Amino acid sequence: MGLYDIKPRFRKVLNPLAERLAWLHPDAITLAGLGASALAWLCFFGALQQRWLLLLVPCLLFIRIACNALDGLVAQRTGRARAFGEVLNEGADRFSDVVLLFGLGFTPLATLSLAALTTVAVLLSSYAGILGKAVGVGREYGGVLGKADRMFWMGLTAIVTWKIGVVQVRLAGLEFRSAFDVMLTIFLPLAVVTTYQRICRIRARLHPPGANR
Repeated sequence: MGLYDIKPRFRKVLNPLAERLAWLHPDAITLAGLGASALAWLCFFGALQQRWLLLLVPCLLFIRIACNALDGLVAQRTGRARAFGEVLNEGADRFSDVVLLFGLGFTPLATLSLAALTTVAVLLSSYAGILGKAVGVGREYGGVLGKADRMFWMGLTAIVTWKIGVVQVRLAGLEFRSAFDVMLTIFLPLAVVTTYQRICRIRARLHPPGANR
């Protein structure tokens, strides 16, 4: 249902790189992903004066996704996997979401109130995924708007904005401040749907068909 479905193949592609990065501590890779998100936000912030900065955003968002997979791969390969590493990984992911989504509202590219609402909805969908692990059925990553989906559409929106500029966009009879406001407006309901989907999946794992309830 989302780009998360290709994660096993993505991790397989990253395996050779994980071997080369075995000398790095997994926490450093986790923090590098957070740093990439912060750099992407700086590109958003400076886009009005230097529009070419938006072309860097897809690359930085890809680095964020790659780091998120690499830290776990390196931890497993080097025997450094530990519980707190997972805490750091989840925490860095949530900080990255706040920096990228809520941070957009403090740039000329998006409306603050819309960015704030969307950030809350996305954080709730992430929280719903973590609940699966809390009740013993594993972290739930599925849904229509997973992290990889958000990064893909954000990177695409950056390219569109580089092409057309920071201009009002008219879509379905509605006027939006920019292409990023269109993106946030779409993200908001999809994040709510993702939360619902994840909760339903967790419930199905807790109570599979035919099991005694």
